[in-house]
Amino acid sequence: MRFLNSRLVLAVGIVSIPSLWGMDLQEAFLAAEQHDASWLATQEELHASLEGEQQALSALLPNFSAQATLSSNRINPTEPIPSFGLYNRSFTNKTYGVQAMQPLFNAGIWRAYHQAQALTSQAKAEFEAAQQEFILKVATAYFSVLRAQENLAYAGAEQQALGRQLEQMRKRFEVGMASITEVHEAQAAFDTSVADRIGAQSSVSTAEAQLDLLTGGGSDHLAILSNDAPVHDAPKEPESFWVQQAESHNPQIIADRFAYQASQASTKENRAAYLPTLSLVSQWQHVDTGGADPLQDGRNAMIGVQLNVPLYSGGAIPSRVRQALAQEYAARDRLDFAKRQTEQQTHASYLLVQTDAARVKARQQAVSSSEMALVATQAGYDVGTRDIVEVMQAQKDLYAARSAYANARYDYVLDGLKLKASAGLLSNMDIRQLNGWLDNKASININSLNPELQVPVEQGPTPVVPKGIPTPRRHS
Repeated sequence: MRFLNSRLVLAVGIVSIPSLWGMDLQEAFLAAEQHDASWLATQEELHASLEGEQQALSALLPNFSAQATLSSNRINPTEPIPSFGLYNRSFTNKTYGVQAMQPLFNAGIWRAYHQAQALTSQAKAEFEAAQQEFILKVATAYFSVLRAQENLAYAGAEQQALGRQLEQMRKRFEVGMASITEVHEAQAAFDTSVADRIGAQSSVSTAEAQLDLLTGGGSDHLAILSNDAPVHDAPKEPESFWVQQAESHNPQIIADRFAYQASQASTKENRAAYLPTLSLVSQWQHVDTGGADPLQDGRNAMIGVQLNVPLYSGGAIPSRVRQALAQEYAARDRLDFAKRQTEQQTHASYLLVQTDAARVKARQQAVSSSEMALVATQAGYDVGTRDIVEVMQAQKDLYAARSAYANARYDYVLDGLKLKASAGLLSNMDIRQLNGWLDNKASININSLNPELQVPVEQGPTPVVPKGIPTPRRHS
């Protein structure tokens, strides 16, 4: 199964010198493999589960044991009678030997071995499901940082643009070209943008802390999603393909199927308790009583068969059978539920990716429309047909459109991974492919991500804004 060579695949490309730009998705994934305690514990749990099959197999194989005793004895009879050998004496008793036992017929341990095999397969499938969840967790944490950083950039740019408008309104009010109401409206809009930027900054800190928890650090500078990343293509395969893949490859369905097989074997194991068992037993002993009992001294050998026929166990056997049957029916129901749930999740994920692809295109068009609307509103304000509230609202609409477009791109990426996970097709190769969509030379800021964005505002004193927030450029 895929988990057996995951370490080998992920080991390719590990570098000892950190990247100059910080960390990309592939590096974050490799770091999380080494630092995430939850993932490390999952791997150890798999190793522990795999030992169950060997333990069950051992019950079918010969069992050898060795015994040895050494005892010091002293006899002090109350009335010594030498003719009967009753007199004061001391002696040392030495005994050692070996014993072997081989089951010849035991249906119970055979059924237990079959159950262990099913449980081992179940553990492997559950590990694969956990591996896919781990991939999703790392990718979600990584892109959550990028999403939060980009939203912060837009929030900061909006605050800066509204701050310029506020300063402009104050100057216009001082010369009698604007009313105090317009100043208050500009102040309210600016204060709201400050609060939004503070919330965006908090989201960045939270997202970075979550990624650092997985990777051990390095979220200060990440490779970003490039502008030309193919985040607008709907799935090429029909929905029936994804549903069929999910029924065959979804690891949770596979795990529940093996759990059902294990429960069936458990029922058969408990029913086998009604049957007799037959074992081959052999023993060899060397006895030295130190002269106390010469008839026992010497070497003894024995070989034979041992038959055990259960007669009555106080009702324990039928109770265990009823219990195993109930657990078998529960496992069957869980399997049916997993199939229906996976089909529903795959259907929903498929439609969501299709929606995301259409939403990305629509959001991109909305950005263009918002840019033209802002230019028109600013021009109307310059000639007196629009007021300052409309200009500020157009600016807010533009940044909201930009932020929504960025969020739609991240939603497309993550929902695509979830669709593959539902179908059981998600692997570390998807991390490599997705890593090719990243740009490790760029950084998140308004001008570098969106060089065409130029917000038309009149030049004026620059308000106090956070460090790292670029200034929107004016139209020439």
